[in-house]
Amino acid sequence: MIAGYALSAAAACAGLIVLAHARGWAADAPGALVAGAVVCLLWALPALGVYRSAVAAPKTVPLAGDAAPELELLVRQLALQLQVPTPAGIELSPDCDAWLDPRPGGPVLVIGAPFLWWLRVSELRGLLAPLVAGMAAAGDEHIVRARTFAARATAALRGRPGHTPRFLPAWRRRLAGAFESRAEVLERVVAWEAVAASRMIEPAARAYAHEQINMAAAGWDRVLTRLAQPAWESGYCPVGLNVALVGALTSLGRRDRMAGSLATRLSERPACDLLEEPGDVDARASRMAAELFDGRRIERTVTWERYVTAVTEPELVRQAESVPEEHPAAKRIRTLVAEAGVPGARSADAAATRIPGPRAASGEALTVADHSGRRPSEQPDTESLAAYLAVRLVEARLAAWGLDWLDGPVLRDRAGDLVPIHDIVAALADAGDVSRLSDWLARNAI
Repeated sequence: MIAGYALSAAAACAGLIVLAHARGWAADAPGALVAGAVVCLLWALPALGVYRSAVAAPKTVPLAGDAAPELELLVRQLALQLQVPTPAGIELSPDCDAWLDPRPGGPVLVIGAPFLWWLRVSELRGLLAPLVAGMAAAGDEHIVRARTFAARATAALRGRPGHTPRFLPAWRRRLAGAFESRAEVLERVVAWEAVAASRMIEPAARAYAHEQINMAAAGWDRVLTRLAQPAWESGYCPVGLNVALVGALTSLGRRDRMAGSLATRLSERPACDLLEEPGDVDARASRMAAELFDGRRIERTVTWERYVTAVTEPELVRQAESVPEEHPAAKRIRTLVAEAGVPGARSADAAATRIPGPRAASGEALTVADHSGRRPSEQPDTESLAAYLAVRLVEARLAAWGLDWLDGPVLRDRAGDLVPIHDIVAALADAGDVSRLSDWLARNAI
């Protein structure tokens, strides 16, 4: 559009110069030439900026043809049923979203990996049907041009991510907002038409899928906060985030007394079965999640079996070291634990008592925080005391590190029950009450 205006302005200026020569306005020709050049330049600069601006490509995991043949077949069947072109490809996003992404070779269907792991096949069909129906609009030349122009103009006005434009920033923000608002109106109309066109495909499963989408988004946020973020900060990338999501939502359903309906739903085929190698795709999507949410590529990976040893335990040990050994609470903890535990037992020996695999807990998660900058003379907080007590219990073989899908790192006794570490420490820190610790040690002493 702007390029067309620039060409029109150039043609008008050229016509003005020809008219000046034809009518004998030789004296005015240089001025007309300069004015025309200025007008052409003013029009060409925005056109050049829009033309050269590039829309940032989403962080996705491409699926080759042999990686998901059943998923491709499902999409082709939807396209055939809706009488629209088939998407040029299928990619997975580590976010809870799904959309048609414009590409030079044609729109690509992007599916949120959490949806693929939590939804059933019928629910996935109901979710994808409106998106595939949007391929009709993707083939409309006017809509394609409008989308491309709006995206490029917005990118040119916004500038590079993280950088504020120096030239007229407020005006550029308002103009970019105007482009975005018009683009949103266009997308709402296109989405409404796509939903109307696909309303007869899996209507019951689609209604239920929308409920599960909200549940998956909440569970995904918890998995990223409790499990992924601490690992990223430690320089590790968990390779099974989507498996953790399924475990977290399953545990949540059992806690909320939804075991009956949950068991019925889980008996249906999950959508991730449409992939040839779900584990490999989950690992790739988990690494991409670190790039998307943490802003960096992390090469070191960690499995859930090694998560506590590699991520949680070193941080808790460093946090426990910030507690002065001469502190009264620390002395009392050491005395009571030494009387109840195995003399001389160390954390390396206690590794054999670790309970394998995450289990459902009831909220007593161990909060990992870095207090390495604490001076020994400072009063330790409850989190540091909790870490100190946890480390001492593990060293004495009275407890073992564990991992819960919903709550993250936890501490369990030898029977596998959750240790009320924060209740014990709260009583000890607030009133110097060691009765809770003494009672627990009496029940779990070796």
